[in-house]
Amino acid sequence: MFVGLLRGGNSPAQSEEALRDLVKDQDAVTEAVARYKKIAENIITAREPDSLVDKTKLVPWYTGARPGDLFWPALHNKLEAGGFDEDSLNSVDAASTKVVAYLPPPWQPQFSGRGLVLGYVQSGKTSNFTAVAAKAADAGYRLFIVLSGLHNNLRRQTQLRLQDQLRDLDKSRWHELTSDVADFGVPGNADVLLSQNDLRILAVVKKNKLRLENLIAWLSSASDAARRNCPILVIDDEADQASVNTKDPEDRAVINKLIIALLAQPKVAYVGYTATPFANIFIDPSIPEDLYPRDFVVDLPRPADYFGPERIFGREPLTEEEYESGVAADGLDVVRYVGDAEVRDLRPPRKKADRALWDPSVTASLRTSLRYFLMATAARRVRGQAGKHSSMLIHTTQLADLHTRYKAPIMGEIATVRKLLVSGDTTELGRLWSDECAKVPAASVGATPVTFDQLLAHLPKVLDDAKVIVDNYLSDERLSYTSTPQVVIAVGGNTLSRGLTLEGLVVSFFLRSASAYDTLLQMGRWFGYRGGYADLPRIWTTPELAEYFQFLATVEAEIRIDVSRYEREDLTPAEFGLRIRTHPKLAITSALKMKSATDSQVSYSGRRLQTILFEHRDEAWLGRNIDAAFELVVASGGSSAEQLGRGRYIYRDVSVELIDRFLSAYQFHPDSQDLVSSRIRQYILGQNDNGELARWNVGIVGRLDRAWGDIKLGSGSKNPIGLINRAAVRAIAKPHANIKSLMSHEDRVFDLGLAPDVVKEMKDDKLQSLRPSGIGLLILYPINKDSVPQRAGNRIPLNAVDHVIGVGLVFPDALKADTKVNYKTVVLPLGDVDEVEDIDPVDMDTEPNLDEIAGP
Repeated sequence: MFVGLLRGGNSPAQSEEALRDLVKDQDAVTEAVARYKKIAENIITAREPDSLVDKTKLVPWYTGARPGDLFWPALHNKLEAGGFDEDSLNSVDAASTKVVAYLPPPWQPQFSGRGLVLGYVQSGKTSNFTAVAAKAADAGYRLFIVLSGLHNNLRRQTQLRLQDQLRDLDKSRWHELTSDVADFGVPGNADVLLSQNDLRILAVVKKNKLRLENLIAWLSSASDAARRNCPILVIDDEADQASVNTKDPEDRAVINKLIIALLAQPKVAYVGYTATPFANIFIDPSIPEDLYPRDFVVDLPRPADYFGPERIFGREPLTEEEYESGVAADGLDVVRYVGDAEVRDLRPPRKKADRALWDPSVTASLRTSLRYFLMATAARRVRGQAGKHSSMLIHTTQLADLHTRYKAPIMGEIATVRKLLVSGDTTELGRLWSDECAKVPAASVGATPVTFDQLLAHLPKVLDDAKVIVDNYLSDERLSYTSTPQVVIAVGGNTLSRGLTLEGLVVSFFLRSASAYDTLLQMGRWFGYRGGYADLPRIWTTPELAEYFQFLATVEAEIRIDVSRYEREDLTPAEFGLRIRTHPKLAITSALKMKSATDSQVSYSGRRLQTILFEHRDEAWLGRNIDAAFELVVASGGSSAEQLGRGRYIYRDVSVELIDRFLSAYQFHPDSQDLVSSRIRQYILGQNDNGELARWNVGIVGRLDRAWGDIKLGSGSKNPIGLINRAAVRAIAKPHANIKSLMSHEDRVFDLGLAPDVVKEMKDDKLQSLRPSGIGLLILYPINKDSVPQRAGNRIPLNAVDHVIGVGLVFPDALKADTKVNYKTVVLPLGDVDEVEDIDPVDMDTEPNLDEIAGP
């Protein structure tokens, strides 16, 4: 009853008041409200999927699917009947629940939300946002606007999908403002439609100036009361395409400007969906009305049966476990290379005058790929997939006027294969099939092997069914999968490279050059699901493009590792600043979309690392770290430390052997992925070979007045160290303590004897330049177990079971060759970042450096 009142548009206070008037048992009401809050809180703190959200500002409100819901149960049954297994359904259910929980509560009188969902190319993003729409419709959202790419074929495909999975399951409760043949026009009286509380309204709209203007004008025609009573969810499919501003904020790009105008409604939440979030990451976060995902980022889990760039091309290992196991090193043996001479024959000339006389030929690689596709399609029919679509993609150039010239040569090759079958000359076909089957055995993916003789019986019918479709903005043909199974060889360009699903894609012949990460990944239509034929997909491309895709697989994985790491460290979208690794030959995205990007480098050279996560309830864990610190201090000189004043001490010229011994004994929190002991030690030893980091300075940061007690760290009984105060950040249902920040700006030059007021005026690059070459700095921070907040805010007492030893590491710039990796990251505004710092000014003697705190 309580949830029902909420979903009717009432606030929690109004719902509770109404419920107390209806129910005599007031204790039962109290229990129901408490249970509602607990369930809603549990949903937003669920570990899967990985996500970033500011939980201090988030209102727990969504309790998941409930008895009596209409739209999600119907969709769940539809997906189940359509072949979704239990694991896939559970994944869609969990991920969509998390996204809905991060939306603003529809009962709020006014709201404006911004979120981003990261998927994979061809991985089921549409299923997720359809589930989000269904659950949000159950929860009280009423108008659903799906912004669906730039092309009619993708908009139509999305419209048909939502009709099938939302509207057709309950036609009396859905009203469509668009159809499979009509984009947004003049749909009728807005007041009447927006005022019907039991009605859910759906519009699937291209990112087109006229269509968006029509939509905004229609909404504006409604009364203020009608718009205030209608919670709106805007789902931006392919959110990195056209939506991102490419001009100055004062003179915005047309589509971006119109989307922002669309989002100026009283109650609207915006969720972007993309598999290539590079442009979205670089949106200027300092402009609140823009599309930067300030409220949440959700990383959809990669399904186990998904074929993505990592599985196909392999990637660089990124975590300690991957380095040890080599699990990410190699892809499947499904990539075939096209030589330079063939590429010259298949790509049109650069000069426009030369193109008039150019015709593509069926080169050896193209011939092999076409023949393999026909045989693989026949093999699928042997396996009982005659009722499924089978597709091949040929994408060699973006020049649409030349695509039609491929049609005749391809049809000619199909005719040649037919002649071979008639003559019985199938030896070459049989050898090709045998060779390919040996490279990816069917048994290795749980499939049944198909012999050449078996597929040969189906090959004539495949040849009869095969057709060549040229799909681009100039052609009248469109790739449209009807209920009749099709065998399609699709030749095209941009219309096939964004969002559109090529059903049953088996073979890709891909030579199209591209210079940006997002363009390349989106053109990789071969990513997706290959149920029942996971051994059959093949890709023909150039060695250079294969290297690019392997690099991009590493970039993709790195972004997701960062999201997971930032979630564990309780960072918010306003703080996280995702890093994007750069490539010497590829742009990340359009330069116009990267105005808020800045250069950064990641290695231990020149870096400052600090521990902020602690197992504060694990006495043995804390004790081992105290022991490690004690042993380091004793070995470094004990009571002979140089006193720097203010409770600070320094040991100079400490050998690297003692540092290595400490790092092997000290336990970093496992969720602090930058702080992996074995990796740090490996880097230090590597620099030792270069004649660097053989000597260290070891510091201790304590308090002179010992107001928080003291601890003996091997520095002598006469000189116990005064403990410092670091309160924890409030985090719902987190088993560890997060102190958010440990080191001060001054600590980077702790050992250089500079006056605090001088250091305060220096920027980080200046401080780093002052570090002695080749000498590292390790600082110990003894933290009082009973640390408490120093000011009002999002802090709670530390409540550790023993004192906590924090560690800071400051590395000098490497003088010789160093394995630096270049990245781009967004420049984050300072905003209220200083609010997360809760370091006692007495501990610091200087203000924190907000640039460092803001993000990596």
